[in-house]
Amino acid sequence: MSLHIKIVIGVWALFAVISCRNKEQKAIQVNPANLSDMQVHIKRYGQALFQLDTASFTEDLKRIQPEFPYFLDADLNDTANTNQLYSFVADTQVRRIYEKTMEVYPDLNELEKSLSKAFSRYHYFFPENNIPQVYTYVSDMYYERPVWLKDSVLVVALDVYLGSDFFLYPHLGLPRYKIRCMAPDYIMPDVMKTLYFEEVWSNPAMKTLLDRMVAGGKMLYYLDAVLPGTPDTVKMCYTKKKFDWAVENEKNVWAFLVHDELLYVSDFDTQSNLINDGPFTKGFSSDSPARLGIFIGWQIVKEFMLRHPETSLQELMELDDAQTILQQSGYKP
Repeated sequence: MSLHIKIVIGVWALFAVISCRNKEQKAIQVNPANLSDMQVHIKRYGQALFQLDTASFTEDLKRIQPEFPYFLDADLNDTANTNQLYSFVADTQVRRIYEKTMEVYPDLNELEKSLSKAFSRYHYFFPENNIPQVYTYVSDMYYERPVWLKDSVLVVALDVYLGSDFFLYPHLGLPRYKIRCMAPDYIMPDVMKTLYFEEVWSNPAMKTLLDRMVAGGKMLYYLDAVLPGTPDTVKMCYTKKKFDWAVENEKNVWAFLVHDELLYVSDFDTQSNLINDGPFTKGFSSDSPARLGIFIGWQIVKEFMLRHPETSLQELMELDDAQTILQQSGYKP
């Protein structure tokens, strides 16, 4: 058998293993008949605000205030408040951002359908958690926190998801690998991650690299559960080439972690190289993706759940001992 054929067979075998992991995850398979019918209606504060008549701005603000109390909770009889809002909507650059937002999102029908499906699954797995009311707005590219949740109100800054080719994004000073993920496909993972960190995550003490790897893996497994149709590349914010590298080199990455005794290091700088975002993971090829520790943690969690199909998603979230999860996973790529 030629070396080329052996390599091809080896690569396909790796993909078969990953596919098997995904298909046999009984804990997150749901009979559609058991899902509640969630009908999400998004309230577009950004559109309502920018469509106001500037000639009667204060009066129109008062008119929409009852629908958007979360945004308009100030005294609208105070000119200091209304003037601030007027300056915002009259700003030339902000208006260009709003116009681009309406071009990319003329309606939110598809987003509402996606949220309805995801919230239905979220409610199935975490029935005691509240389903938030969803609002969208134009944030003037507040990329630091594009989705936030407070008091059962979830807010999405649509102007942070206009596509990686939006001409203003490079002016934010962000690296290309971050701008690439400022696109519509990334809204749903960001929404469901926000729900996770605000409502599901137990925020355990994390000292070792393994703790952080498994914590990241649990979050991605949660995304597998609530967003089953979302590509793994989107969940990880990887290009296909980067994701393929991670799959093909999983065994080598694990061997590196074990050989260099990195799993139990508490040094945050060492941990950061393997869990934080970046163009690639230092110590590996520039073709590698960032956050390889999180990728490996994801595979560990999948193996654990394969071996423990009786464990529910909620029970997994409550397991805070990363060492136990690793040992009982039998993980050996």
